[in-house]
Amino acid sequence: MGYDLRDFLTDLKKAGELVEIDEEVDWNYEISAYEVISGRFDGPAFLFNKIKGIQPGPRVAASIFSGSFRRPHKRNAICFGIDPGLDRVGWFTELARRMSSMLRPVEVATGPCKEVVKMGKDVNLLEFPFTYHAIGEGGRYIFSNTVIIKDPDSGWINSGNYAIEVFSRNRLVIAPYAHTNFVSIYNTKYQLRGQSMPVAVCLGGDPAVTMAAGMILPPGVTEYDVAGGLRGAPIELVRAETSDLLVPANAEVIIEGEIRPYERLLEGPKIEAFGFSTGPRQPFYAIRVHCITHRKDPIIPDLHTAVGAGCNALHDSFGHMGYLGQIKALGLPIKFGCSVSIPRTGATASNAVIKQKYPEDYPGFMKDLFQKVLGQPGMGGVLACNLFVDDDVNILDYGEFYEAMFTQTNPARDVIKSAFKYPVMTLESSWMEEEDRTKFFGPGSILSHKLIIDATTKEEPPLGVRRLAFETLFPAAVQEWVVQNWEKLGFTEEARWNKSWLETEF
Repeated sequence: MGYDLRDFLTDLKKAGELVEIDEEVDWNYEISAYEVISGRFDGPAFLFNKIKGIQPGPRVAASIFSGSFRRPHKRNAICFGIDPGLDRVGWFTELARRMSSMLRPVEVATGPCKEVVKMGKDVNLLEFPFTYHAIGEGGRYIFSNTVIIKDPDSGWINSGNYAIEVFSRNRLVIAPYAHTNFVSIYNTKYQLRGQSMPVAVCLGGDPAVTMAAGMILPPGVTEYDVAGGLRGAPIELVRAETSDLLVPANAEVIIEGEIRPYERLLEGPKIEAFGFSTGPRQPFYAIRVHCITHRKDPIIPDLHTAVGAGCNALHDSFGHMGYLGQIKALGLPIKFGCSVSIPRTGATASNAVIKQKYPEDYPGFMKDLFQKVLGQPGMGGVLACNLFVDDDVNILDYGEFYEAMFTQTNPARDVIKSAFKYPVMTLESSWMEEEDRTKFFGPGSILSHKLIIDATTKEEPPLGVRRLAFETLFPAAVQEWVVQNWEKLGFTEEARWNKSWLETEF
């Protein structure tokens, strides 16, 4: 039946990355508190076997995607049998290689997700240990999920990872942002035609499915195909009970329902991966739940979104790949793009610009590049801030792009407010003008100006500032000798040598 969440937990335990807790814990904040404190010191993942107020059976797996700031992909690498000691450049190089060979899923007759089937009045979301994540939240949230829908015209299956609030025993509220394929399909097709949209929420199964769902991929690309490429084997799918949607056969829980035209419920506030809470409560898409299928004794994956917790590591491990794919597909002169630097600079896209000569390839080069990036689908277009640095700056090392931003930016000249207003995430609404918040605020999106930070080198050295780094200060032979002899000299901290970044072409 293929690799699944239980296989992942077994592999984490073998690697010394998982702790099982048999003492009773509370879904009301306590599980989340374990996750946040573990994230502070690169602590373990957890498997909670006994949950207060929940009948014996369901368990909770928490912090399974977490990793250190240096290697947020550490546990995710274990999931794929990849060396967790790879630096971030090596990690993304391997992901790019795997994603270049996507594999279509296969349909099977049945699977473990069908061991228990509950329909209609028997549906009760409150039987599962979904957690409260923070004081002041509007409800219990499901952050680790794969939401599956289908384009009614082309049959294209789309999957995404969104914040989902448990509203009642048979209602969910899903809060995708306005740039997502989910919103495009629902608003422009189902809702305008007065049709209900079938939806399935998958919990567990192959973590590759969850990871692919977190990428912002172009319309028409099926995340199941990407997950198959990551896994190196097709994802096995089974037909849902109440619709023709195909769902992962080895999932822990499948929640089936529909979103009716123009039907909304109030959602939020909630904590967000960008380091703060978002609100106020606003109307979002209501899911009427008609069926729940699940494994016997299901394991619920819990994902916390606070700074340093699992959501950061999951996004830092996979979120950039969809953005990178768009950059390459559109032929933009950018070496690598980080779709969002979650806990460090808020919702900011960072781009390593390839410039053939200084100051620019041609007059107006940077201005044209700004406009092309702002016009990208997905995260490049809806983030309120876009940072541009030179391609010798390793933007996968957050210290490096901070250094570039602070040393190469003249605030009066290089922090640019866009002339026009664009759709951006409501996450940014706290610093936007009152007119924008009152007139242009909608579910997940607000119309406002963007900030562009041009931290590229403006003049060629020696007139301009030369970046003073290990890689530029010393001859290559000296660099190599120091790194190779680092451990021999008795140092235990890893030598940080960005040669891999400088030499890699993604």
